[in-house]
Amino acid sequence: MRPNIILLVLDCVRFDGLHAFGNPRPVTPALDRLAENSRRYTQARSAAIWTLPSHASMFTGLHPRQHGVNVETRWLDERIPTMAERLAWAGYQTVAFSTNAWVGPHFGLDRGFEVFYALWRIFPGMGKAPFPWWEKALRKGLLERSDKGARKLNAYLRTWWKTRRDPERPFFLFGLYLDAHLPYRPPKGYAERLLDRDALRRARAANQDAWAYMAGEVSMTPEDFAGLRALYDAEIAYVDDMLADMLGFLDSAGALEDTMVVVTADHGENIGDHGLMDHQYCVCETLAHVPLIIHYPHALAPGDDDSPVQHTDLLPTFLDLAGAAPPASLTGRSLLASSPATPPPQIIQYTAPHRHRFARRHPGFDPASKGYDRTYDAFIQAGVKLIRSNRGDIWFYDLADDPGETVNLAAHRPQRVQDLTAALDAWLANHPPLIEAAPPPELDEDLQKHLRGLGYL
Repeated sequence: MRPNIILLVLDCVRFDGLHAFGNPRPVTPALDRLAENSRRYTQARSAAIWTLPSHASMFTGLHPRQHGVNVETRWLDERIPTMAERLAWAGYQTVAFSTNAWVGPHFGLDRGFEVFYALWRIFPGMGKAPFPWWEKALRKGLLERSDKGARKLNAYLRTWWKTRRDPERPFFLFGLYLDAHLPYRPPKGYAERLLDRDALRRARAANQDAWAYMAGEVSMTPEDFAGLRALYDAEIAYVDDMLADMLGFLDSAGALEDTMVVVTADHGENIGDHGLMDHQYCVCETLAHVPLIIHYPHALAPGDDDSPVQHTDLLPTFLDLAGAAPPASLTGRSLLASSPATPPPQIIQYTAPHRHRFARRHPGFDPASKGYDRTYDAFIQAGVKLIRSNRGDIWFYDLADDPGETVNLAAHRPQRVQDLTAALDAWLANHPPLIEAAPPPELDEDLQKHLRGLGYL
């Protein structure tokens, strides 16, 4: 039987969120152990910088420009096959466990999964059923006081395995852990490991309204952001424990014997970086550079791999593992094959800005005054990065010397900027939208309120 495939996504966990990838706090012992025995991609990047388009890219192998999914077009067109559909066609049993409403049936990302657990619901099988106010109130007030769905994910995975797993077929399992997402309110005991009582009190008092900060209505100090980073790291520590519990169960059930396990993040997080919070309004490395761990020693020897890879490479890799030919329309490559002599560029896109929350909650603030009305394309090749906005703004960074993107070298490297701009234009011309943008589906008001609570609408 062909190998099983597990894809685990850690929402909002930036590259340096894992101790194995540079976090000075040892908050991820389970992931560190997994990384030690896996291929560790040190130059992996997402295709988008927030949940919906990032998962659309993972699930389709296409970049945001091609699949067209963004905050204004919130639906993956049914004519674009998904990862789960392609693997189901190849004979895989498919199941998904999602704790984030953006990754689910309201946006077309459940297609191809035989069973899709919508874990932000009280009853995960409710899918697209109306999302009444009382359900959100009950879930927030009672069911999610200790976490944002990680424990529930593990419980439903156990139930699925014991009651619905078909041993005659290989399986594709997708899981999304939301806990590192704002607001940072780690379960009791986790932040206490990282901060003393006074520092913890100050951290909990720090502003967590990203839009109020970015609109200039709230001032924050370096100490505030240091406290928030500690709370964020505590959330990651909790995710690490939950992931260890889940992988431990699967291992004891014999599910990992011939299985590719992939752990990544859909995007990173700004915690005061570049004057921003949350994950919008830029394509900086704090959002685009993500951890990627692939455990499959049958074909990928453990160790660091500094080749440039993206989430768009995952679908070709899975199809290769499944013995199915990847379609020519995919932009990525199978990571089971040898790296090309000249690696393709990495492309990160922000194709529609989030204006809704400023207009609703901060009507006196003009998003254009801080560039929050812009879209961005980033082009990374040979260790340098070009960023261009739809207004024609240009940034150029040497990531080897300046991984924090602090010094814009565009004025000092005009020829290199010109060459990369031409290369970006050629890439855009060769990768047009596949489907004409369709209007987004109507969302019931209570689901919209839920998504607003995550800071998206």
